[in-house]
Amino acid sequence: MIRLALALLLVMFAAPAFSQQVPPYVYPLTIGTSSTSILPANPSRKKLIFHNPNDTAKVAVCPIGPSRTGSPSTNVVAAINGAGCITILPYDRVEISSGLPTSPQSMPSAWVGVASAGGSALTIMEFE
Repeated sequence: MIRLALALLLVMFAAPAFSQQVPPYVYPLTIGTSSTSILPANPSRKKLIFHNPNDTAKVAVCPIGPSRTGSPSTNVVAAINGAGCITILPYDRVEISSGLPTSPQSMPSAWVGVASAGGSALTIMEFE
């Protein structure tokens, strides 16, 4: 009985508390053929996964964060195969991480997206 209690104590202190574990935040979206905001800025963001669950539609995503070109970031428009955009083919996904797993940097930019067909689905998983 004492061994069981000791084992339970060790497990409790070895594993992180359930309240400290943060699951990914999931955003199921429907987007169309016009560039639209798909994710707000978040200074705590460490990783994103974009998933295109569509059968035929392509989806493009693009950060609207700071740019070194000198032009304002508000001019960024998502376009399929457009400059600065990541085009995601049907049933594909893209993972975007920021930094090393031991000490990830933040990636606070907001994101815009567009699809090649109206009413297309896009799933975003955000990790902090």
